[in-house]
Amino acid sequence: MSRIQSRRRSLAILYAAALWAGLAAWAIVKYPAFLIPEWVVFYTLAGLLVLVQRFSIPVARQNTFNLETAYLIGFGLIYPVHVIAWAGLAYAVVSSFSYRKKWYAQVINACGFTIGAVVARIVELQMVHVHTLPSIVDLVPIVVFSMVYVAINILSVLIYFVLIKGSEGFGELRNIVAKEFWFIYGITVLIGLLLSIVIKDAGLAGALLFTALILLFAYSYRDYFKMANHFKELAVRDELTGLFNHRWVHSKMDELIDSRQPFALLMMDIDHFKRYNEVWGHVQGDEALKRLAEILLVQRTQNGEVSRYSGEEFAVLLIGYDIHQAEVMAEQYRKAIEEAEFPGAERLPGNRLTVSIGVAQYPELAENKRDLLIKADDALYKGKFTGRNKVSIYMSLLDEMQKELNLGETDQEIIKTIKVFLAILNSKDRYTFAHTERDVRYAEALAKKIGLEEERIRYLRFGAFLHDIGKVEVPLEILTKRGPLTRSEWEIMKNHVIVGERIAQPIASLAPCLPIIRHHHERFDGTGYPDGLKACDIPLEARILTIADSFDAMTTSRPYQRKRSMEEAFQELKFCSGHQFDPALVDPFIEAVQEIGLLADEKEEELA
Repeated sequence: MSRIQSRRRSLAILYAAALWAGLAAWAIVKYPAFLIPEWVVFYTLAGLLVLVQRFSIPVARQNTFNLETAYLIGFGLIYPVHVIAWAGLAYAVVSSFSYRKKWYAQVINACGFTIGAVVARIVELQMVHVHTLPSIVDLVPIVVFSMVYVAINILSVLIYFVLIKGSEGFGELRNIVAKEFWFIYGITVLIGLLLSIVIKDAGLAGALLFTALILLFAYSYRDYFKMANHFKELAVRDELTGLFNHRWVHSKMDELIDSRQPFALLMMDIDHFKRYNEVWGHVQGDEALKRLAEILLVQRTQNGEVSRYSGEEFAVLLIGYDIHQAEVMAEQYRKAIEEAEFPGAERLPGNRLTVSIGVAQYPELAENKRDLLIKADDALYKGKFTGRNKVSIYMSLLDEMQKELNLGETDQEIIKTIKVFLAILNSKDRYTFAHTERDVRYAEALAKKIGLEEERIRYLRFGAFLHDIGKVEVPLEILTKRGPLTRSEWEIMKNHVIVGERIAQPIASLAPCLPIIRHHHERFDGTGYPDGLKACDIPLEARILTIADSFDAMTTSRPYQRKRSMEEAFQELKFCSGHQFDPALVDPFIEAVQEIGLLADEKEEELA
């Protein structure tokens, strides 16, 4: 236990002692124990309070009917104040023995109930005494008693939480005093009222019979509640890890979006987990999933909810977080998992089990749930395809275009159409998304290396981002075919540059990008397509993208070709210099890549 925790526990014990001693001192001065004429009532109430405290009635996963409150209300509306005070003191002491190390918490709880009942009874008697409206006089005691009672108890609990948890105690109290609390308290008051009616008509014998019925009900209902709660938990909990499941994530996001409450979504995928299962088996894989879930729960913040989204994917909802706060939290998760020990992780790349995390935020980056999931997933796969073990925030060059270019209302609509095309293309071929992102970074690095003007670099980035958009009209069986394409299939594939140019052409602001989209498959010797341009007739930006595009294709896994190492790809670039590539650009490109590093993971498993 830390020094702060020890100090707070000591303060809580002093608070418990002060409550009990203060109540006892008041009772001794005001009503000495030897002057109590209702000893039978005193013993009965104290015994019943201790008894019902051990047999609560569950009504929700973390809530119960507070039967002690019901009995204090029931007896308080019938018997004198001093009986309630002395019985409550005895109940506080006796019931605290069953709490062991947390005995002081029960003393505070019991004394709070008792003080609330005593004060409420005194205030109620004073107000009823001066009341002149007989038509509602029977309701006044109950209403006054209940209001004063709950106010004093909330104050008592708040002081305890502040002593134990500091400023976080206010948040803890807010969680307790929710809608469900008031519903349960209302039912408890009704039970107390029913008990007072029974006592008034049948005396203590009625109270004992009432208690017997309540305890029989509690005992019978407990098994039913456990079973019902178990099935409720199965509906929203993952059985293996104990985390919330896929159904719960969607339900919670719908709830947050309906209430327009900002939140961030972290999509987390375990790197190389397929390989881990292949090497160590699925039983060990399940153990790794449970271990990872434990780490996520340890790192979880008060407004963070952790869930298992699918087999090896986890989702975290950070309620009230903006994108930058979410990035910091995601990095904490990533680092904690990277530093944790997992049996068998030495057979994985880097000798560690790691995760890639994609981050998106509502409503800053997405207007609805579907859009948010797509963007978080895109960010995740961007991280997976550019090295793994990293946090990636969703960023789109199309969004940058909308901000940087002077687009009219018509152009904005066309940009939205392009977004739809890219989403369709991404769903058809996941490789294209990450490939495009890497092309942009490689092309930009080469452009800066040769000193290209900033304005031209900006349009190069946009052109590189849109260069494969025409593949949206290429059939999926051709786009993902394993093995060489037939002549007719190749003609369809080559047509994507013309289709891409046609899609972007209506946007006047993108005019400088059109030659990049159309000519990025031209070859320096004139044997490329679609126009067979040669040497410097090919726009410089298109020549830059040709090298970047070819290098990334060589260094990433595809169904129809072997992935090459960085050095092998450099040798191929040099071999094709003057034929496929501009010889003046090959060496600067190699230097640029050596500076920024290979963007695809060299240890990457074949994901295509």
